[in-house]
Amino acid sequence: MQPFPFYLDWIISGQFVGLCWAYQRGLYAQSGLDVELLWSEEDRTIVDKVVSGGICAGSSEDNLIVSGIAAGKRIKAVAGMLQQSPLVLMTKRSTGIHSLTDLPGRRVAMHADGIRILDAVLALSGIERTTIDLHEVNFDIANLVDDRYDAVQGYAMTEPIVLAEKGLEVCSVPERHPLLHAYAQVIFTSEECIAQRPETLRAFLAASFAGWREAMLHRDEAAQIVAEMAGTNTRVTTERHVIDALSSFVSGEIGMERFGVMDLARWQRNLDAYARFEIVPRRMTVAEVVDHRFLDEIYGIPQR
Repeated sequence: MQPFPFYLDWIISGQFVGLCWAYQRGLYAQSGLDVELLWSEEDRTIVDKVVSGGICAGSSEDNLIVSGIAAGKRIKAVAGMLQQSPLVLMTKRSTGIHSLTDLPGRRVAMHADGIRILDAVLALSGIERTTIDLHEVNFDIANLVDDRYDAVQGYAMTEPIVLAEKGLEVCSVPERHPLLHAYAQVIFTSEECIAQRPETLRAFLAASFAGWREAMLHRDEAAQIVAEMAGTNTRVTTERHVIDALSSFVSGEIGMERFGVMDLARWQRNLDAYARFEIVPRRMTVAEVVDHRFLDEIYGIPQR
């Protein structure tokens, strides 16, 4: 069995249900892989873990992968678990904030890792940042519950569900634009791993994709699997809600039969936006960032 650590960009939860299914139902083992799902609460360190980890891979937001490459890290994105970013602004329905155009004049709380993305999306949408009372804060759900701010950064498949369980209905405003439509939970690996063990990486991806398809077909069973793997950190009912919320993010416009596929033209638009708004120091090309050979091979057609 080939050891294959995989570094998650968050704790084991429903947002990784496909990987949990592949692990618990033996899809990795059937492919000759001894996969270990490792989580970290700080995804900025995952790039370094993957670079130094030998035959392994990880998941991260696409902009953090791009920033790593710009800094000289020899990594490549190879598949996308989420077709769009779940990064949102959460608001109470009573605020009347339903889109980015409703933000001028409002108090908005963002984490340090989200402010630059919001700045870029606002600029692309023609919204003056100076019209918004924007604050950098650490995560605290009370910021919204106690009306400290009118909108706060959240993840569409987690915090809104927790708030709903507490009886608070919220609106989720996506942070995206046609010129900046990020992928999330992007699977990436080192150039070393690609060069030395491409067959191992291909087997991991194929088993993971199968796990995602099965998990989304059998959601009750999948929620039970996640809850068992997460231990005391969660409840089956919560993970079932997360999996339902996840559905549109994993299928996007491509559907589950081509799970993981990434649009290279969309990638280039994102890269151009990251350079334009100095999220990365220079303009980068898709070839520098993405290696799509494994998607080509798994699905039998070039992904362009």
